[in-house]
This record gives sequence, structure tokens and C-alpha cells, in this order.
Amino acid sequence: MGPRAAMQVSQGNWVEELTSGHEADAVIARRAVVRSVLAALLAIGIFAMDTLAPIDGGFAILYLGVLVLASGSTRRTWAWGALCGMLAIASWVIVHVGGRDAGSLIRLGFELLAIWLTQALLAQRQAIHAVQTQLAESQAEMVTFADSVPHMLWRSTAKGEWDFLNRRFTEITGVPIEEGIARQTWRQCVHPDDIGPLRERLERSQVTGEDVSGQVRLRMQDGSYRWMSMARRAVRSPVTGEIIRFYGGAFDIHEEVLAQQKVRELLETMEQRVDERTRALLSTEARYASLFDVGNISFAEMDFSGTLPILARLREEGVTDLVAHLRDHPDLCRECLGLIRTTRVNRALARLMGYADLAELAANPPANNAEDGEAVLLRQLDMAFTGKDHIDGETMLTGKDGQRIPVYYTVNRLADGLHVSSILNMTEQARIAELHRAAQDELARANRVATIGAYSATLAHELNQPIASMVMDVQTTLRWLRAPAPDIAAALRVVERLTRTVDRISGIVARTRDSLTAHRRRPEPFDLGALAAETCELLRPAAGRMGAAIDLVCAPGLPEVTADPIELQQVLVNLVTNAVEAMAGEPAPRRVTLVLMACDIGVRVEVRDTGPGIPDAQLARLFEPFYTTKAAGMGLGLQVCRNVVEGMGSTLEAGNRPEGGAVFAFTLRQADS
Repeated sequence: MGPRAAMQVSQGNWVEELTSGHEADAVIARRAVVRSVLAALLAIGIFAMDTLAPIDGGFAILYLGVLVLASGSTRRTWAWGALCGMLAIASWVIVHVGGRDAGSLIRLGFELLAIWLTQALLAQRQAIHAVQTQLAESQAEMVTFADSVPHMLWRSTAKGEWDFLNRRFTEITGVPIEEGIARQTWRQCVHPDDIGPLRERLERSQVTGEDVSGQVRLRMQDGSYRWMSMARRAVRSPVTGEIIRFYGGAFDIHEEVLAQQKVRELLETMEQRVDERTRALLSTEARYASLFDVGNISFAEMDFSGTLPILARLREEGVTDLVAHLRDHPDLCRECLGLIRTTRVNRALARLMGYADLAELAANPPANNAEDGEAVLLRQLDMAFTGKDHIDGETMLTGKDGQRIPVYYTVNRLADGLHVSSILNMTEQARIAELHRAAQDELARANRVATIGAYSATLAHELNQPIASMVMDVQTTLRWLRAPAPDIAAALRVVERLTRTVDRISGIVARTRDSLTAHRRRPEPFDLGALAAETCELLRPAAGRMGAAIDLVCAPGLPEVTADPIELQQVLVNLVTNAVEAMAGEPAPRRVTLVLMACDIGVRVEVRDTGPGIPDAQLARLFEPFYTTKAAGMGLGLQVCRNVVEGMGSTLEAGNRPEGGAVFAFTLRQADS
């Protein structure tokens, strides 16, 4: 019987004892009682024979049978031995109480020695039996433990031959344990591609004693292979240090290996795609850089990422109008503008602005690169705040040495807070537009002069006869009144006729004025804020050339108004232009502010300037026809503006501001809802 079989038999006995439980303990207890009773009866009989027999025959030697019959545990064996010894001594004392001889005493000594030796041998036998039982139980427990582990365990000799396998080996491979040990079939169970490297490592460890671990494929019962993680460790003699055996184990890692293989495949695929994407991005970046740096269109790249946390915080705080909020909080506005950086400019932009060094242009504060640089940056901040993708507009760049370049810009918002601006030089277009506007202004002036001339001729023709009649009537009246005897009644009749002539002249003037306004268009509701913004954008270039700035202050939520938008725009153009011209020669800052604010009946419009104001002597005659303070003026602009405003049901007012400068104001009615 081999070690494994002996372990299994011991394990079977041990398991049988465990399963019998209290019944086995009860049977053992009953047997012990019966043996004790029989041993007691035998001891009594021997004592009686040794004491009452007529011959001195050494019956005490029969106590050895009592010891054999009553033997059990070591303690009980020694107790029965002591009892038998005392009975032998007691019997000898009773028999030889009257006469003692040396022979009987020596015989008693030998009997006691025999009893002691017997009980010693029985006690030793019991100890050996207990050790054997414990060893068998330990072996059985070790086998049970090894078979209960969900991994394959083995033990091999110093030469690497298996001499123990647990039950998991059979469950995995289908090979019985005895066959696996006898034939060393583990080599046939390992995948052919893995056995070679594994055998080399195992053979090397048998010499060096190094630990062996790795992954191998093991054949299953169905013939398939699964990945197992295997490890083996040497056990050395504590005395000699030589290898005496090896212990090893293996557990299933097939799913983990497949998952790792899948992950590696995914990583390889991902790396391949990343490489492809990187090459594509590099190619795109190269094309982008080529267009950015080589093209004739000017580009600038700016980084707004530093402002994004501030914009997010303001959005969380409920801010809806970013530009108005920043104007109300100038410190926060300066902080945001200070976080904006120019990261890249191309050579076309540098040439346009007169810079030879790209770094010098990029180092400029962004707000200093245009006359309204802060306003342009605020528009870009608002674009990022509201999530718009692009904005466009016109501005005046400030180049090196004070160059002024009119441009049209388009800003596109990219990822990570980057803004790319494309800039188109509008110098030639602006010059052509300026010539066109000048021609239109001159044509309009000529038309006004021609119109006034035509109406002047008409008035002269219409008024010639009434005026001549008035002259004759006045002369007649004077003659009658200067006569030596004045004819008062005749003079009164002439004066009455003169009054009728004056009424006729008034009618002619009224009819002429009505003819001027006969073709006025029908008033309509419209957005006054949009019209004002359009007007300011139209006039800013001309104002900038005169060193003045135009601001628009528009209260939120203004209602629509009812008027003729074309006539109203002409009024705004005239008032703003007059304000710009009035500030000529004044020290900076020269600023015109168009203010739109809500009032009881609709919207109040004010045009304010920072000029010298209107002298009191001129203020009284400001709206008189043909009154002007300009060398080339005709004195009709403000009169026409007042007539248009009065036609809208309002009054054009003029005055001076307490802080300096003039103000013109009127009120427009809210459109019917």
C-alpha cells in the first residue's frame, strides 16, 4: 500500500469515526466498563487463590492477565498495575504473617517486577498507538485539506518525481491520482508548446533550488487546453541544507489570460488608431500652419482659456448680459482683459501692421492693437459666454508708429479657449467707400441747394404780386396819412386790404411747406435700438478720422416706437455729425454719446457731446431758418430736423449739460401693441 493509499484508508477510518459520532463513543465506553468488571473479578479471584491456597505457588504472576484485560489509557494501565501490586503485597503479608522466609520475599519481588514491566510495556504500547492514531488523523486531515483546496497541489521528490497529488488534478485532467503518480503523466498534460521551456526551468531549479513560476496550458478532460498559473518551491533539510522535496500548485487563470489578450489586442488596435490619428493631425497641422503662415490673409490666434473659469462662475451666478455686467464692474473687466493672450500671429498680419518681428506684435496687449480693442475683446468674451461659434465686424487696427488700418475681421471659436481671427485689409475699400459717401453727400447737398433754389423761385413767383400790392398799399396809406387833411377812413380801408394780402402770403408759405412734406412715408413700428446701432457703426469711421469716438448707451428692454425710420436716421445722422464737428479743435477726449432711455410715453433720445457747448446768444436762434455758425453751412439742418421731429409728434430740444458739452433731445411714442 502506497503513501497515498494509506492516507486514503486512514482518511476513511477517520471520516468513519467522525460520522459515527456519539454512537461510537458509547460503544467504546460500554466495552471499557465490561473489561473493567471482568478485570476486577479476575483480580479478586487471583487474590483469593493467592491468599487461601494451601500451597505457596506464586499465583500473583496471574495479575499480568488482569493488566492485559484492563489496559486502556496510559493512566488507567498504571492504576490497574498499582492495584495488582498492592493485592500481591497484601496476599503475601496475610500468608506469611507468622513466618517470613527469604525465598517467598524474593518471589514477591519478582512478581512485583513482572507486574511493573508489564504495565510499563502496556503503557508504552498505548502511547505508540495514540501517536499512530494522531499521525493517521493528521495525514487524513492533510489529504482532506489538499482535496478541499480549489487549486491543483502536488509534492515531488528531490529528483522532481511526483509522489502526491490532490483530487483537483483528476478533476482537471481526468487522470486518476494513482496513474498520475505512477506514470508521471503531468508531462503529457502540458501543451506541447509549453513543455519545453517548463522542463528547462524545472530541471534548473532541481540544481539551484530557485522558485519556479509561470503560465502554462494544461489539457482538460475534454481535450481542450486552459491556461494555468503554476508555481513550485524547494524545501531544504535544516541540517544539511540539501533539497529534500518540492511543493507546488496551479490554479486556473484561463479567463484572465483571455481578458489580458483581449486587452492587448485592444491596446494594439488603439495604438494603431492613435498613430493613424496622430499622423492625420500632424498632416492637418502642417496644412493649417502652411495656410496660417504662408497665406496672404492675416491671421491671429488668441488664448481665452484663462477667462473661462470666470465666465463659468458668472453664468452660475445668473448673469445674462456679460458686456453690461463687465462695464458695471470695471475691475473684473480689467482682470478678464488681462488674462487674454496672443499666442500666434502670421507674417501677413505683421506686414499689414508694419512689424518686422512676429514676437513683437504678439507681445502687444491685445486691446492695444485696435482703436476699439476693448470693445472687440468684449465681443469675443460674450461669444465664449453665450456659446457662439463666430462673430464678425469692422474695426480700425493700430499698427506700428501709429498706423491706422481699417479691417474686416471674423473670429472663430475653437476648443480649449482658442480664438482664431481672420483679418481682411479694407483700406482700399474704405477709401472707395469714403469717396462714394463724399460724392453722395455732395450730391445730396446739390439736391438740397437745387430744391431750395426751385422752391425759392416758386416762392418768389408766388409772392411777387402780393408783395408788390403790399408796397403800393403801404405807399397809399402813407400818402393819405401825410396829407394836410389825413383821410383816416381811406387809410383804414387800405390797411384792411393789406391784412388780406398778408393772409394770402401766409397761405402761400403754408401751401409750399405742405408740398415739401406731401410725399412723407407712413410711420411704422420698428426697433429704435437696432437703428441707433446701425447709425453709430455708419458714423464711427468718419468720427474716428476727426479724433472723436461715438458710444451707444441703450437701456435694456426698450419698446418699439412708431416713426419713419429713414427720416429718423437722417435726424440722428445730422445731430451726431453736428456734435462731432462742434468738438473739432477741442482737447481730448472727444466723445459723442447717443443715449436711448425709457420714459412715460415711449423712448427718450439724447445726443450728448463733450464739446464747448452752445453760447446763450446762439441757443435762442439755433432753430431759425438759414441761421448757421458754420462757414459753409446753409442754416437749414436743424430746422429740417425740428420739422421732422415735430411731424412725429414730438419737439426737438437743445441745451447745455452741467458737466460741459451740448445735448439735443426728443421723445418718440411707443408703438401700439
